Amino acid sequence: MNQLPRNQSASHSTDPRTPVLVGCGQTLQRVDDPLDSHEPLALMMQALERAADDCGRRELLARADSIFVPKGMWPYSNPGALIARQLGVEQARTGLATLSGSKVQQMVSAAARDIAEGRSQVTLVVGAECERSKRRAKRGGVALEWTEQLDSTPDEDFGPDGPLIDPIEVERGLRQPAAVFSLFDNAMRHARGESLEAHRARISRLWSGFSEVAATNAYAWTREPLAAKEIGKPSPANRLVAHPYTMRLCSNMVVDQGAALILCSEEMADRLGIARDRRIYLHAASDLRKTLPLGSRTDLRSAPFMRHAGMRALSLAGVGIDEIAHLDLYSCFPAAVQLGMDAFGIDEDRVPTITGGLGFAGGPFNSYVLHSIATMMNVLREDPEELGLISSIGGWLAKHAFGVYGARPPAQGFCYADCDLEALPIAARPFDANATGEAVIETYLLSFDQGEPVGATFSCLFEDGRRNWATSDDTALFEAMQREEFCGRAAHVRRGSVLELP
Repeated sequence: MNQLPRNQSASHSTDPRTPVLVGCGQTLQRVDDPLDSHEPLALMMQALERAADDCGRRELLARADSIFVPKGMWPYSNPGALIARQLGVEQARTGLATLSGSKVQQMVSAAARDIAEGRSQVTLVVGAECERSKRRAKRGGVALEWTEQLDSTPDEDFGPDGPLIDPIEVERGLRQPAAVFSLFDNAMRHARGESLEAHRARISRLWSGFSEVAATNAYAWTREPLAAKEIGKPSPANRLVAHPYTMRLCSNMVVDQGAALILCSEEMADRLGIARDRRIYLHAASDLRKTLPLGSRTDLRSAPFMRHAGMRALSLAGVGIDEIAHLDLYSCFPAAVQLGMDAFGIDEDRVPTITGGLGFAGGPFNSYVLHSIATMMNVLREDPEELGLISSIGGWLAKHAFGVYGARPPAQGFCYADCDLEALPIAARPFDANATGEAVIETYLLSFDQGEPVGATFSCLFEDGRRNWATSDDTALFEAMQREEFCGRAAHVRRGSVLELP
């Protein structure tokens, strides 16, 4: 076991370099007039101040030697430097993450390593988005006076990890996240032998449980519990985005939210007298960034890379998934949650979120995991004998990061695994963008625009094991795809990768 027994308190024998999260802060703004809104930088500062107040030590902000920010939809080339100037710590090292939902946990893990190895004493990890206000301003034809910063470069670039999307995927219609994740959902439905109706009802019930959790979260964007029928039934206010996903089954990035975390060494926490019941420890973490392109995955109904990275984090913490009392699986779309539950053998009756997920708690682009970690800190403070697991996903299920957290310091210190350096026992499937002939439809996506179907893409498997993406613009086929099961059907892929049915 890589932790103290559950009934043992933290002691002064803890390594002084042990990294510890001491403060968390969340904020949201909901104003009708976008001219009354604050810009993302202001929300970041507000979240940092709340994080400092959370541990009762505002002076921690003035001691920051590192400031990390996940990249967002704002005009700051190095927001860490803007924050450092406001805090009076201009010499602080700055970091900026590339676009990926897995980057927050990756940055927190990097901050923990820096502290454990003596390179840092206090690190701030902070992010915010104001997409709701930005869109309202655009619709109203008004300009928002946000700080512009285009000529500053961060000291550390958390990325790039390689291209998120293969150009052939874009060419064949795999452009939008909802559409790509629907590929997995449709494949899982077929593997379970479910009807289209039963499948949508099941994932809507799953999401209804998420909405109920969000209703208890003071920082959730949507705090109204919704019945499964309200979530899964298409309507003008809940239009289809990608079969079977309605808008309410998707992440909601049209939010104004910010969150911040403060990490320091155990020595610093002791020196400042930060109460022990405010401290949360990162027991173990793992990152996996270099995986296979979507077309080369063995199948599109499982997530072996997710499983590998998650199991590594649990193994380093010395626990199994059954010993994790509190859980937040990355929830951009139902497929992501189901794949995580399948990968870890989580019971389907469990609602694997502490926030309400990206659809209801809010999906502020790159920084949702700041909110899930902040929420986990408060959950564990109330339940200090238990552990929590945070998962995150980037790209088309291409990048994964996990963290195991607890209120008791880990007996062997913080442990970390860079899974990119490990030999992964995960086979690849040959992908051939020019393959033609007889094939079987493995899964498919049906994309919508303003509630109307506009394109279909099929994963086609050939007898020799190759995969190719095939497309169709047949409107009659679009209608049939919403009523009938197309996974498992025989098909013909003709030149140009156009799909034809017998």
